[in-house]
Amino acid sequence: MKSRAAWLGAGAIALVVSTTACQDQDRSRQDTAENNTPGQQVEQAQLQSEKAFDDARDAQKEASSQQREAARAQEDVQRKQQELQEAQAKAQKEAQEAQSSQQQAQARTQQAQSVAQQAQASALAAQRQAQQNFATQQQQASNETASANQRIADQSAQQHQAANQNAATQQDAIAQNSQALDTLEIPPAGQQISGDVLSASAQEVLVSQRGEPQLRLKVGPTTQVKVDGRFASAADIQEGAQIRASYTVGSRSGELEALRIDATSRAQPAAPAPVESGESSPGVPR
Repeated sequence: MKSRAAWLGAGAIALVVSTTACQDQDRSRQDTAENNTPGQQVEQAQLQSEKAFDDARDAQKEASSQQREAARAQEDVQRKQQELQEAQAKAQKEAQEAQSSQQQAQARTQQAQSVAQQAQASALAAQRQAQQNFATQQQQASNETASANQRIADQSAQQHQAANQNAATQQDAIAQNSQALDTLEIPPAGQQISGDVLSASAQEVLVSQRGEPQLRLKVGPTTQVKVDGRFASAADIQEGAQIRASYTVGSRSGELEALRIDATSRAQPAAPAPVESGESSPGVPR
């Protein structure tokens, strides 16, 4: 339809040109007809007609050229429109893709923010719980430490008090035992012996009398031992000391069990021991 309109426009232009030329020729012919002969008028009319046709052809060529230019311009416009449509479609597609990517990015951002908020809330809750547990443990440890210190202090006070009481009791008992032992005299029982100490320990004393065979006396918890008039242990008796002892024969073991031992250290002169009526030779029962 656009080509048809262009042709119609070109035809209209040619018609206008032809009409104008004819009008000019008519006026010229009228002017010439008044002055020229009929032959001259015919020749002039032919010349004018040829010129009109030439002008029409030129106008037709011009119209065709303009029509071709219009067609090329129309093609350029159509191509530009198509390129514009393609560019618009591409831009619209890219805009849609960008919008979709932006929406996806926003969704991922919101999801990441939600996860981060949940993680932060969990971390804060765990931190508060840990702080509470630590404070509770510290309080419990402090209470236990205070209780333990109090128990230790109470036990120390009780032990100190008990030690003081035990010390006082022991001192009283020692004093009473010393007084009782100082006044107590064990009557002679069993057999007696006097002689020199060959060796002594907390369990036994080995005695020799006038070169006679040795006599081994067992020392027990009930044996009363004195060294230089003081209560002591059998281990305190020195080798070579003079002793006077009473003993008996054990009913089960058959060993000589010392009942009482009076020892005099070598530094002091030993007085001769009187022979008592119950004294006999070592190892010989009465």
